[in-house]
Amino acid sequence: MDYPLDREQEQMEAAYTHESQSYLDLEIDLQARPSVSPEPLARSPTSNSELSPLRTSPPEEINDPMLDVEMDEPLEVLPGIEQEDVFNNLLGHFPGQHDFYRLPANRTEYIEANDDYDAQFDPDFGLPVQENQHDNVAAQYHFEFNEDLEFTAEDESDTDECHTGNCSAFQEPELIRNAYIDAFVQKHMYGATHRALKHQLKAARRSISAHPNIHIEDISKMAQTITTAEKRLGLDTSSFITVFVLCPVCRRRYSQDDIANADSDVCLNEGCSGVLFTPRKLASGRMQRVPNVTYPFASPIAWIRHILSLPGMSELLQHWRNDDDDNEGLKTVLTSEEWMQKLDLNRSMGDLCDGWGWRSSKAGLERRTDPHTGTVTDESPFEPPVRFVSLPFGLSLTLNTDWFQATKEGNYSVGACYLVINNLPRHMRFLRENISLTILMPGPREPNDYALDQMLSPLIDELLQLKQGIRMNVRQGNPGIFREEVVHGELSLHIADLMARIKMGGGAGLKSELNFCLYCHMHLSSLSVPAGYSRRGFEFRDPKDELRNVYLWRSLQPEERRVLFEQTGNRFTPLHQIPGWYTSTSSPPDAMHLLYLGAMNWIFKQVLVGPGMLTRRHPGGQAPQDLFNECLDHMWMPKNFQRLPPKLGQTQGTIKADQWKLTSKILFVPLFLAFRDGDVIGPGITPAEIHFAQELMELLCVDYVRNNVPLPPNFHYLMHLEEFLLKYGSSYNTHVWGMERANGILSKINHNGRKDGMLESTLMRGWWSHAAIQNLIKKLRGLPNRTEADESIIQDLLAALRGGAEHAQQRGTLMAYIAQCQTAYTHLHGIQEPTRLSGQSRIIDLEKCGIYQLVLDFCIATWPDAGIFGPGMPRQRYLAPTGMVRNYSYVEYDGVRYGASTHTSGAGYCFGYIDGRFPVRIDRVLLIELQGEPHIRCICALVRRFCPPPVEGQFPWDMWASNLGVSSWAYEQLGELTVIPVHRFSGALALFEVPMSYGRYWITVALDNISPERED
Repeated sequence: MDYPLDREQEQMEAAYTHESQSYLDLEIDLQARPSVSPEPLARSPTSNSELSPLRTSPPEEINDPMLDVEMDEPLEVLPGIEQEDVFNNLLGHFPGQHDFYRLPANRTEYIEANDDYDAQFDPDFGLPVQENQHDNVAAQYHFEFNEDLEFTAEDESDTDECHTGNCSAFQEPELIRNAYIDAFVQKHMYGATHRALKHQLKAARRSISAHPNIHIEDISKMAQTITTAEKRLGLDTSSFITVFVLCPVCRRRYSQDDIANADSDVCLNEGCSGVLFTPRKLASGRMQRVPNVTYPFASPIAWIRHILSLPGMSELLQHWRNDDDDNEGLKTVLTSEEWMQKLDLNRSMGDLCDGWGWRSSKAGLERRTDPHTGTVTDESPFEPPVRFVSLPFGLSLTLNTDWFQATKEGNYSVGACYLVINNLPRHMRFLRENISLTILMPGPREPNDYALDQMLSPLIDELLQLKQGIRMNVRQGNPGIFREEVVHGELSLHIADLMARIKMGGGAGLKSELNFCLYCHMHLSSLSVPAGYSRRGFEFRDPKDELRNVYLWRSLQPEERRVLFEQTGNRFTPLHQIPGWYTSTSSPPDAMHLLYLGAMNWIFKQVLVGPGMLTRRHPGGQAPQDLFNECLDHMWMPKNFQRLPPKLGQTQGTIKADQWKLTSKILFVPLFLAFRDGDVIGPGITPAEIHFAQELMELLCVDYVRNNVPLPPNFHYLMHLEEFLLKYGSSYNTHVWGMERANGILSKINHNGRKDGMLESTLMRGWWSHAAIQNLIKKLRGLPNRTEADESIIQDLLAALRGGAEHAQQRGTLMAYIAQCQTAYTHLHGIQEPTRLSGQSRIIDLEKCGIYQLVLDFCIATWPDAGIFGPGMPRQRYLAPTGMVRNYSYVEYDGVRYGASTHTSGAGYCFGYIDGRFPVRIDRVLLIELQGEPHIRCICALVRRFCPPPVEGQFPWDMWASNLGVSSWAYEQLGELTVIPVHRFSGALALFEVPMSYGRYWITVALDNISPERED
């Protein structure tokens, strides 16, 4: 059956189908350790008999670009000083060499570069397709990393004393340390060259040598190169990041040692003519081998070592152990059936630990092959199997893979792999400093399957090491004590958009009749009938069968592989080497792409706009499109919403996922105003609500196909949300918002137009340098007696982050959260106090404002035993009309801002909910304090409730009002002024004005995505 898929899907599928067929013709040995038995057709790096002659091979050629340099004198570090692990001293405890796969000679003809899967065409019907079309979009965060990968000074040293300790600059005099930081700021903010920075450090050395309090020994050991200075500051990432070389043609991977020792510049794969490097002559006459294509890899093991060395982090990783059962040592696994038997359908689920998947994973899984049948299975060495998260440090990891355009021209696609630790609280898990950028894959196009395997291999090797456990020093307690612990890591999730999930998981693609779905065996042709969306008829994929299929596919010849792939939709990928990882259960659908960029986008364009449903219906009448846009113009929305729902027929721009998300919450109101003829036409979620929402989506799809509205495959994938929400707790645990944000940060790092791996290395160093700078700022702030010069240096470093002093990026740092995590509330939300007042305030005269009696009555009711009194009979504590109450522009409670309508800075946040979903207008935000009485302190607000309408409105959404979070109220009617404590605030809202023939109404819609989750 012919489906009217968007041309973007057809293009993606054509590219993917072609790539899949090309891959099937490859006989690539993907053994985890292929170097033990190399392919006979692959040429050895040490074999001279078959090597083509080197194109340029001067006798003095070497790989080291810097010789005859002025070396810095080693710095003696005081022994026994406890320091945190930083990025330049993390790789000394485990093997750093990764195995390499060779491509057989007769297979190179099949290696082709993939087309861009994301090269999409989508009819926009006059909808925006450019960004920043909204006036209230705030300036975006921008970090600039000016890394000069091509050495600008031949005499710049790239080696340092091997025994220099962590952050050893903090054992040097303050003037010397600050000179290092000044040079670092010059490099990264102002683009100073290595030669200029060497001169600056020498000049600083001359100036400091005249200081009477600086000893000659300190002067003699002062760093004279920026490389050494960065290492002493703990800002060097060179040993944390490994840069591999890729063949420009076949994408075989080589280490830097391979390049240094190579007898030829030609790729070793038989039949491949790729040139690996270009000799470059330096001013000294020596030769440097410059790789033609590279890609960077950041060690996950080193990253976890660093995370576990941070104060308070080991405690935060245990935040989820709230039940007694989770604190009783090693436990047996909890199966999904056992979890379902104990399930409370009305208990809110929010974090990963609330789903059944958290406690069902087995520790120590081993992948074993039956020698008689060749069947591959995952087996536990323990009987009964041990629950992975019950290990003292069993860290669950999430991998994200995505491709983004790294250049303004949009013709260079870079692939990024990120890791996060799921044991962290959800509010901290996707913070910028807690995301590990692990791999950046070079463009300009997405890699083919062989190239992807080559680039993922180092990551898979380290994940397999973590699976078995690695000894690490873990900081525990305050003050911190380092103890050696066995740390285990497990890849639990792979989150990505659909095309990346298919590519990484070895799926067949959206045009496969038998295997278009990663999670069930529904046929593509069934999408035109209700059976394609009826969950009761789904035959779900068995992960054990799929594991056997991928290893069987791996052992077959190309033609046999093609046949098996067409039958099963399974092929081997590097992720299949990890015990316990299965495509159909470990790679959940992404709600962001399915609901907002997929379903909401499609319904809006293909059902509402494309067929002309919003065009003018009567001559001389107002067009529904104009009514729709007018409703959005008059909609009140909290000021911090930067991207508003898209208008129709205005400008051209790309509509972002958060815009579609907001549109999905309020769309029914402007549609009612646009279509009517007269008057006619929560972040936490419970298992019962999940089932209800899944039934609604199933009903929606069935109704569409029954009315001959053709649906794309995305709508079938929506039918699989329920099982993954129950397994992983919430769609927010599997969405890719944080990773999309990380891509945005990467795309803004200055790379000076470099490509072919140099761009990727620059972006990688920029990412990790950002984290290193934050660590340096934290260390400077931890100095016991900070001087004025130290404060100035801190401000310079904050400016280097391009976030400004205490900008949102810096306020949200990991250390800020850790320092505040003390109460039970913070175990869920990651902050100490749920309340924060604005920086603007003033003392007010309560009598002059006409609110003295209100505030007095509130104080007496709040502290009935305190003896608070006003005019009249004296008691214990007098509340004066002036001097005791301050007026603020806004208060932030549970992460939601509520502002005073009487203040210009608070008017944009002056509506909100109290006590559930009772809307109010906020007139004032007050802080009451009685001097000398610290226990008599309260943040309160003066509010006016919305009033019920005199005539109850009749709206088409009334049946679903409680589920949609929508209510109707009397237009511009507010109740009496009352005083409430701030903890009665319960969420944000959107406000609409809806005129009816029998009156005008205010319509409020709950914006649950920014309201606090329900707590049990």
